[in-house]
Amino acid sequence: MVNTKALKLLLVEDNLTDARWIGEILKEYNYQKSDVRHVKKVTEAIDSLERDDFDAILLDLSLPDSQGIESLEIFQQKAPQLPILILTETNDPTIALQSLRQGAQDYLVKGEFEGKTLTRSIQYAIERQRIEFNIRQQALMKKMLDEIRNSIDLETILKTTIDEIQKFLNTEQVLIYRYESEQSEDISIVASSLDTESAQTTIDRFISAINESSLDSIVSQSISVRAVESTGVDLLPPSLIQDLQAVSSYLILPIWLKESVDCVYEDLTHPIVLQDNAEETKEGLWGMLIAYNTTTPRKWQDWEINFLQKLTTQVTIAIQQSQICCRLQTANQQLQQLAILDGLTNIANRRYFDLVLNKEWQRLSREQKPLSLILCDVDRFKAYNDLYGHQQGDRCLQKIAKILRQSTRRPADLVARYGGEEFAIILPNTEAQGALFIAQTINQTLAKEELPHQKSGVSKYVTCSMGIATTIPNSKQSFTQIIESADKLLYRAKNSGRNQVAVGPVDSYQEMNIK
Repeated sequence: MVNTKALKLLLVEDNLTDARWIGEILKEYNYQKSDVRHVKKVTEAIDSLERDDFDAILLDLSLPDSQGIESLEIFQQKAPQLPILILTETNDPTIALQSLRQGAQDYLVKGEFEGKTLTRSIQYAIERQRIEFNIRQQALMKKMLDEIRNSIDLETILKTTIDEIQKFLNTEQVLIYRYESEQSEDISIVASSLDTESAQTTIDRFISAINESSLDSIVSQSISVRAVESTGVDLLPPSLIQDLQAVSSYLILPIWLKESVDCVYEDLTHPIVLQDNAEETKEGLWGMLIAYNTTTPRKWQDWEINFLQKLTTQVTIAIQQSQICCRLQTANQQLQQLAILDGLTNIANRRYFDLVLNKEWQRLSREQKPLSLILCDVDRFKAYNDLYGHQQGDRCLQKIAKILRQSTRRPADLVARYGGEEFAIILPNTEAQGALFIAQTINQTLAKEELPHQKSGVSKYVTCSMGIATTIPNSKQSFTQIIESADKLLYRAKNSGRNQVAVGPVDSYQEMNIK
């Protein structure tokens, strides 16, 4: 006789005589240690699976509410982790092969085996199923790891996670929430197994109910993982259960991440400080992963909880990787911006001005379209610095840079700090008259600012002199030609008394005074 550990078996058999016989031979060859739960129908068996744990299923293929391979498929869907042994009176090699190919661990014909054979077959089936199921879990984990390694798109990774969890655990709904603020007042849905309008409404109510509850108590009870059944201790607030009408059972896993800087792409003029000291970072609640049923209750198995814990670990890695890549992208964009921006005025620097002017010169020479350039110089700025100090001088330059930037409207126009108190504006596809209009706008706006300048000698307020050169670029010539022309025009405007604009085509100048 074989001395084995106690087994908890679910026997699905509608023939009472066969059920008694199977129970007796199991007790005889297992020292009465086997705990056999006998049911007559598939529906009764499913109810037992949802309320209790078993080591294996002994299944007859001829049942009142299910026949043949259909019964096997139902149990594989409801309990994919359990080995299924077919015990039947049908000695049909075709059905036997079909059952084994479908996933049954063994196919035994009643009356052709003894207790020792059955006990040994059950033990071997349990071990084979455990190995096969572990391989399936490992394969799924590998798939998730591959997704993480091959993608930095967090949304794609999380949607894949949702699909795999729902498929593998056979749960009705899976959601991932993110808490948007440190106070955890704002919750956004990151990924969901539901995409219909009615399902989204349910999700919105779910979020609303969690927001109205005491989040701290939920989180504190979910340090690791919490499985809840309809008859168990409620982890979610009663208002949520009532709002959803029926949440039969659910698993909640918090996602803990070390606090990090969120990605910001819009404003890259302020440096992002990356946290290098790991000891200074704190672990915070990023969000929650929730798997739940709303129609049928279920018993969450230990393997399901363990599996979801492992998968949540991979989700955490994916989120962390996505955040790191996002922060690196932001940092790289900032470095690129810092390379082209003037540190004081936050407009383009001289280096970027040269690059853009050369590019526009080449483009417009091909298209034979006009290019205008405005050079702008703050009148008597050295005297301004001497009187008001360099800090006030810096603030003055920042205000003028802002006025110049606001005076240009098209994306292709570029405002740059050319050097010291001198600025430049590149105006592609702009005739001289259009450039003059912008110069007039700048002077008018600057006059309204009324920035005091007691030692100007021109006005009691800060003023600018400007030179405007316009030409249709020639690819055989250098873009420096238009700079030289605009510079000569600027020089003429300053020599004519400042606070003026000199405008004209390249190598042919005329002055227009603006007081």
